[in-house]
Amino acid sequence: MKDETEKDTFNIIKSNEINEYITITCEICGNSKKDIKIVVYIKKNPLITIPSSSYPNVENFFQDLTVSLNLSEVTEKNNILKKIYQTLLENLIIWSENNYTTKYIDYKIAFPLLKELCKVGETKFQIIFQQEILKEYATSGPQTKEFLNSEGYLKLIGNFF
Repeated sequence: MKDETEKDTFNIIKSNEINEYITITCEICGNSKKDIKIVVYIKKNPLITIPSSSYPNVENFFQDLTVSLNLSEVTEKNNILKKIYQTLLENLIIWSENNYTTKYIDYKIAFPLLKELCKVGETKFQIIFQQEILKEYATSGPQTKEFLNSEGYLKLIGNFF
């Protein structure tokens, strides 16, 4: 009997290297040619995938971002993802060029990326990560504070030193 569970393969249609640590790709499903996803890699390890179980609803997750994209002109999901890819690419470049401060990128993306960057062995990422946790917790609203607490980021303060 033939195994009917077929694994989707994704082919990269766009890839941009932000720096030696971060790459962002736009991938299309090889089987259906309909599904497009965005993947952010840290040292070739996929960290953030959009859409995914963590970020299933692209429009809601990027609500502030999508409002500025004027999505009323874009009707197809794939076109929305392509616009989000381009905007996220630009934001990641600005974020990395400005010492990874969270004011340039959504905290729900910045903190998982910074946490993973700490694993590459560069002390600067460990320092930046802790500074950003402290800064955001001290200056942000309840939603960001709840995120930092519920995701365990507050427990990581001091663990690197």
